[in-house]
Amino acid sequence: MANDITKDPEKLLTRIAYLEENRRFVQNMLEMAISLANFQENIVSSVEPENILEEAEKRIRLLIPFEANALYLVNQDSSDLQLAVCNPLKARELITAEAEGLIEKGFFAWAIRERRGITIASSNQAKRFVMHVIATQSRIRGMFIGQLDGTRQQIPDTSLTLLSIILLNTANALESLEFYRLLRHQKTILEKQVEERTQALAESERQMQQVLKLQSIGTLAGGIAHDFNNILFPIIGYTELAMDDIPEENPARKSLEEVLKAASRAKELVQQILTFSRQNGHQRKPIRVPTIIREALKLLRASIPKTIDIVTELQENCSPIMGNPTQMHQVVMNLCTNAYQAMRETGGKIQVRLGEVNIGYEEMVQRIGIKMGPHLHLAVQDDGIGMDATVMERIFEPYYTTQEPGKGTGLGLSVIHGIVKNHGGFITVESLPGQGSSFHVYLPTIDEMEPDIAVEIRTAETGGGERILLVDDEEQIVAMEKQMLEKLGYRVTACASSSEAWTVFSARPDQFDLMITDMTMPHMAGDRLSEKILDIRPNLPVILCTGHSDMINEDKAVALGIRKFVMKPVEKNELARAIHSALEPGPNALRQPTLAVAGS
Repeated sequence: MANDITKDPEKLLTRIAYLEENRRFVQNMLEMAISLANFQENIVSSVEPENILEEAEKRIRLLIPFEANALYLVNQDSSDLQLAVCNPLKARELITAEAEGLIEKGFFAWAIRERRGITIASSNQAKRFVMHVIATQSRIRGMFIGQLDGTRQQIPDTSLTLLSIILLNTANALESLEFYRLLRHQKTILEKQVEERTQALAESERQMQQVLKLQSIGTLAGGIAHDFNNILFPIIGYTELAMDDIPEENPARKSLEEVLKAASRAKELVQQILTFSRQNGHQRKPIRVPTIIREALKLLRASIPKTIDIVTELQENCSPIMGNPTQMHQVVMNLCTNAYQAMRETGGKIQVRLGEVNIGYEEMVQRIGIKMGPHLHLAVQDDGIGMDATVMERIFEPYYTTQEPGKGTGLGLSVIHGIVKNHGGFITVESLPGQGSSFHVYLPTIDEMEPDIAVEIRTAETGGGERILLVDDEEQIVAMEKQMLEKLGYRVTACASSSEAWTVFSARPDQFDLMITDMTMPHMAGDRLSEKILDIRPNLPVILCTGHSDMINEDKAVALGIRKFVMKPVEKNELARAIHSALEPGPNALRQPTLAVAGS
């Protein structure tokens, strides 16, 4: 049969094609088997590259009778070949020495270029070695060196084919392991980013809850302040009227002076409440904070014991801020007093630092309500008793204090919080029990200072019979103000409602020289009444008074054409100066100057 095939070329070609096809089929099946065997298990179990090479060496040893096998890995940092696996171990020294010689003679480079097995004689011609690169299509991973036994000069082509298949899959396994580790690393990074983002969102939610809580408390405080101011106004006014009627030597006058002092303290307390609720309307101007800090610390130094050291680190060339000097002084004093109280039993050090920082996008995202850009950074740090997380959650709430009853109002930090927020900044705190506390205040800066404008302070002015339309829905306040204004020399028409005032004015609009109106009144608020009256008499001076209102502020009042904006309770001399200023003709009337009077 064999002779028949050899005599027929066509049958011979068919036989060769059949054998070649079966050879490819066997080769493909062998390649698939080798590539899949233990591959997934090795990768998932996060083996090292050396473990993959050891597995490859076992397969080579089972399929091809080499006397010794050595597998090298490429160092990815230095690109050098490093021996990773050698079997048997006693051949390590020999193969290492021979490999160095082969590298020097360029045989390694030849094997890399050929991408197949090459057979090389040893330096003394006593032994022969098979070299084969371990590589994928994209990268050289290592090198295989197999030592033939003494009886062999070379290995069959089929064995070289098997060797190529094993080493190709070894290279693929090494590359897959690298990719797997890279993906796992990226997964770890992604999980960390997700965790950080989740924590940031949780922190933002906590901040928002704190903001909403403080806003609700501030709204409540504002409402209380409004009612309290309406109570204080007649107390102060009637006390001043009574004092005008009593001689200075009369003992009753002394008593009334004490009443007035107590009412003034109550007025200051209401101002603190309004500061916390960020609705007190203090005027601001460009100021230099280092000067204010030095003045405050000089005052503080005289009032705290010598066991407390004050260390300052102030950047003198800091940009100015748009702020209220008195309130900034209050911030420094309250923070430093708070630090002193945390150390008054043990002593310690207060560190006050001031510098400039830039708030970037990332920090803006992490904190609610802050702006990007340059900020002043005021830090006040102490060595005191510190605070736990529960206390820090509540320190900016009004009337919350950790001090003993009678030793603190609990308004200090809440007022600071309100001042800082009102100035467009934010405040943070870091503290641990027994490790002190550190408060950080950030305030947006401005580009340059404007020259200070001198303000002329005048004494109380009396009237010359000018006619005033007085409007307030609180009968007690109307009666007191009418009496006060008449004593100052004005003729007063008093109305207990805005509708009554509108009726009186509409009937005789030219009869009045000025109107003083409350803000919050039934049926028609003071700003709306002012608008209607100014539509008829555009140049009529108007003073708007409010104890507190979310609906109006100084800027809105000026935009309406109102001359003065006054916060209740207002003392007699202050009201007299406001009336005199509002009645002044010329530039004052055109400029529509502002002064705050706040009532209902």
